[in-house]
Amino acid sequence: MRFLLIISVFIISQTLYSQDLEEIDSLWTKRGKVGLLLNQTGFSDWVGGGTNNFSGTIKFDYEWRYRYLGWDWLTNVESAYGLAKFKNAPFARKIDDRILIQSIVGKKFSKNLSFSAFFNFNSQIGNGYKYSKDSQNNETRELKTRILSPSYFQLGSGFLWKKDKTLWVNYSPIAGRLILVSKKFTDNLNDGESYYGVIREKGSRYELGANLTFHSEGKILENVNYKQDLKLFSNYLDKPANIDLDYLLEIDLDVNPFLSTQLIMQFLYDDNSIAKLQIREIIGIGVQLKLN
Repeated sequence: MRFLLIISVFIISQTLYSQDLEEIDSLWTKRGKVGLLLNQTGFSDWVGGGTNNFSGTIKFDYEWRYRYLGWDWLTNVESAYGLAKFKNAPFARKIDDRILIQSIVGKKFSKNLSFSAFFNFNSQIGNGYKYSKDSQNNETRELKTRILSPSYFQLGSGFLWKKDKTLWVNYSPIAGRLILVSKKFTDNLNDGESYYGVIREKGSRYELGANLTFHSEGKILENVNYKQDLKLFSNYLDKPANIDLDYLLEIDLDVNPFLSTQLIMQFLYDDNSIAKLQIREIIGIGVQLKLN
């Protein structure tokens, strides 16, 4: 009898414990994907000209979302690294290189509005070069960026408007931004020069301003999905009218669960690096594995 009682208590406790785990797990949702995007171009006696080339980009995206009693906490990690190799070129060239960690937490006070706080980190993985030709017409390169240089950290608070998990806007009227760089690139600067806004013999720059982040995703057609992210930042302490812009658009045409065609477009403006609009475009066939 005592043995049966012990077994009964054990079974009941395990059932309750399993229910608790299910309830805890139901508060979290997770999704992600890892993919390889490939592109190859070949020419043979092509009158119009052209250079044989091959490029590849590996991508990793993952997000965690926690929701409970009006709290909504979203954290996502995005990274990508890609190279292109042109025939007879001595160096492979980087076509994609980014790592982003972003976390936004909100406490709802109306149907679509929440008080919010956010943190994000944005940097790169590999070295970046500026390419040119020497007097013998040989290709040369000069190191311009390196791993984690530059790195951007942002932290702020404000308001989150959310229609649903596919469409939201976060606005922070008070946001701090820290830019970190390797002193390798600032030690030899001339007076008045800067490297991503960091002056001579310094390794960091602090900015205080306003941040706006916009996110939208959904379907264009049955097998065509899109995701877009827009980030704006205005530095109150220096030229607040010069707004930094980072817009990223990804369009996926799913051929089957593992194969897709992908278009990536990115627009950047940051006059600390260059006072011009930077544009990047990648299109190719990708193999992807969904992790959710």
